Amino acid sequence: HLLLGRIYLRTGRLTDATEALEISVWSRDSAAAHAVLGEVYLRAKDRARARAELQKALQLDPQSAEARQLAGRIEGKQR
Repeated sequence: HLLLGRIYLRTGRLTDATEALEISVWSRDSAAAHAVLGEVYLRAKDRARARAELQKALQLDPQSAEARQLAGRIEGKQR
């Protein structure tokens, strides 16, 4: 479901991406899934939920490269 969520995100299908990533988190909680879900929320202009997912990702893996990239995008340092 993580891969499916990434594909939906790349194609702009944010609702489908959210659903797939929520299933991914439910079935196997991972920093990567939370980071990608945070990206979906950021693209949907929901910074609060994006930050919440970032925090979950960092709790699971403080060294997560995806979480760090998300943090940069949330703060407006990257696109």
